[in-house]
Amino acid sequence: MSDLARLAVVVVSYGDPALLEHHTTQVATALRPARIVVVDNHSTDANRAAVRDLCEREGWIGVFPGSNTGFGAGCNLGAAAALAEGAEVLLFLNPDATVDAESAVRLIAAVDADPLLLAGPTVLGADGEVASAGLDLDLDTGMMRPWRRRAEHPGAEALPWVTGACFAVARELWERLGGFDERYFLYWEDVDLCARVQALGGRVGIVDGATAVHSGGGTQRAEGSRAKSPAYYYFNIRNRALFARTWLSQERQQAWRRGALGAAYEILMRGGRRQLLHPVRPVSAVVRGLRDGRRDRPVRVLESVHELRATTNPYIFQLIETLRQRDDTEVLLFSFARAIAGRYDVFHVHWPELLMTSARTPLRRLARRLLTTVFIIRLRLTRTPVVRTWHNLVRPDGLSRWNHRLLDALERRTTHVIRLTDQTAPPLEVPTSTIVHAHYRDWFEPIVEAMAETGPVETVDRRVLYFGLIKPYKGVELLLEAVADNPEADLDVRLVGSPTDPALADQVRAAVAADARVSAELSYADDATLAAEIAQAALVVLPYRAMHNSGALLLALSLDTPVLAPDNEVNRRLAEEVGEGWLHLFEGTLTIEDLERALKCVATDPPTGRPDLSAREWPESAALHAAAFRAALLP
Repeated sequence: MSDLARLAVVVVSYGDPALLEHHTTQVATALRPARIVVVDNHSTDANRAAVRDLCEREGWIGVFPGSNTGFGAGCNLGAAAALAEGAEVLLFLNPDATVDAESAVRLIAAVDADPLLLAGPTVLGADGEVASAGLDLDLDTGMMRPWRRRAEHPGAEALPWVTGACFAVARELWERLGGFDERYFLYWEDVDLCARVQALGGRVGIVDGATAVHSGGGTQRAEGSRAKSPAYYYFNIRNRALFARTWLSQERQQAWRRGALGAAYEILMRGGRRQLLHPVRPVSAVVRGLRDGRRDRPVRVLESVHELRATTNPYIFQLIETLRQRDDTEVLLFSFARAIAGRYDVFHVHWPELLMTSARTPLRRLARRLLTTVFIIRLRLTRTPVVRTWHNLVRPDGLSRWNHRLLDALERRTTHVIRLTDQTAPPLEVPTSTIVHAHYRDWFEPIVEAMAETGPVETVDRRVLYFGLIKPYKGVELLLEAVADNPEADLDVRLVGSPTDPALADQVRAAVAADARVSAELSYADDATLAAEIAQAALVVLPYRAMHNSGALLLALSLDTPVLAPDNEVNRRLAEEVGEGWLHLFEGTLTIEDLERALKCVATDPPTGRPDLSAREWPESAALHAAAFRAALLP
C-alpha cells in the first residue's frame, strides 16, 4: 500500500462550493489514491445540493450535517467518516488551500516516525510568501508571534501551535485527543488542540520540505474588501477568552482580561479602517465577543410552552426535559411577564399562532394579541434572536388580519429555523438546522411495561387504526370513502382522535352508524389509551393528502406497529432507515388496494425485531437544538 493510500484528506466547507471546485479537486488529483472527505456545514439547500453533486462526481466521501456545526465539529465528523473507511493518517485542509503529493508524503512520514506529533507544513500565501511556519502564544500576554522571532523573547513562556489550515495527525493521536473542542465553533480551536497534544506528552512541529498554499479568508472576508466578517471578529475575541478560562491560571486570566480591549482592537484592525465608515456590524461583533468572552454561563432559552403537564405534546415535553439535562442550556417556560420583562438570550417557538389564539374567550384572545404585540416590540428593541421549529408549512385557517401581522413581525425577527426534514422548505432565508424528529420509546416505556403486567395485548385481526387530530389535510374521509366503496372488504377500521371541524365529526359519526366495520372514539386519548389502541392494531394508516413530517408515524414505529403512509422522499428515506416491513407507502389517494396490500405484507411477511430508531435519540436531538440556539446568537 502506498503512503497516500493510507491518507484521508478532511475538508470542511461552508457556503459557495466554488472553493472545493477550484482547490480540493486539485488536491484530490495530486494525492490520488488518498481518500477525500468533504463535510458540508449547511448554508443553503442550493449549496448543499451542489456539494452533494460534486462529491458524487468526484467519488469523494460526503458528510452532510443538518446545520452549520462549526469548523471543529465539522472536522470531527469528517475524521470519524475517514477513520471508519480505514484511514491511518488524517490531513486536515481548508477548502481554500492546496498541498502537493511530495509534501503530503513528508507529513505522513513525520507522523509515522512520531505518532504523537501534530505535523504542519510551511504555509504559503497565494503570493508565495510565508504565511505561517509555526506560531507561539505568549501565555502571559495572549499575543501571537512566529517561531522565527523566538530569539527576541528569551525566557518567555509560550505555547507552540500550528495553523488548522493544514496539518496531519496519526490515527492514534487523534483518537487519544478525541478531536477538536467543539465549544470554539470557529477560530482558536487549533490553538486548543495543540495545547491538548502537548498536555498528552506529544509535540507540534513544522515538517521540513512540506508546504501548503493557503489563499486565506475564503469564507470570512466581506465581498470585495479587506474587511473580515462579523463572525471573524466575534469568535477571535470570544474564543481568546474561552482559551484563557480553559488553560490559564487565575493570575494569567486576569492579565489577559486587562489586555482584552487592546487585543480586540488589534483583531478589528485586521479588517482595515475603511470598514469603520459603516461601523455597526463590525463594532457590534467586537462588543458581543468581549461580552460573551467574559461570561461562562449557559444559553438562556425561553420556550413558547407555558407549562409541562399530562396533555403537553410528548415531543415538546421530552425535548425540554432533555435540554434541561445539559450544562450549556437553561430552559425557561413561557409567561408574558417573563417574555416581556425577563432575561433570556433566545426565544424558541414551535407554533407561534398559539401565542395569540390559545384562549377561550374573545376578551382573553384580545388580551393575548395585545401582549404578543408588546412582546414582539421587546424582541425587536433588545435584538433577541428567535429560533422557530417549522412544523407546518401553511398557517392555520381562520386567523385574523391582526394575527397575520403579528406572525409576519415574528418571522422578521426569526434568525434561525429548525426543520424536521431537509425536504421542508421554510419561506425564510435564514440559517437552517435539520434535526430529525426523535422517537417516543422512552416516553411510552413505563406505559408499555404496565400494560404487560396485566397480560399481553392481543392484536385485532385486520384492524387498521388512524389516531390523532382529525383535520381536513389528514384525509380521514378518504379512508372512510375507500372502505365504504368496498363493502365486501374484510376490515376492522378504528378511528381515535378529536375532529377539529364539525363537518368532519358528522362525517365520521355517519360512517360509524352506516358501517359495522368502522368504530371511533372522537375525543382526546391519553397516553395509556393511545398505547393500547396502537398495540391492538395490525396496521396504523395515515391517509394524509400531504405529509412532510409526522409525529404519529414516529409514535406508531416507536411502539413497534407497522404503518401505511403517503409515498414521498421523506417517507422513502424513513422506510429505509427503520428497516424492511415497518413502513409501507401508497401513491396518490389511498385506495382499498393499498390497505389490502399492506395488510397482506404484515400478515404473511411480518417485520422482525424492532424498527431501527437509533438515529433519533433524544440526547443527540437536544445537542443539535443547543447548537442551533448558539448559532442564532452569532453575529
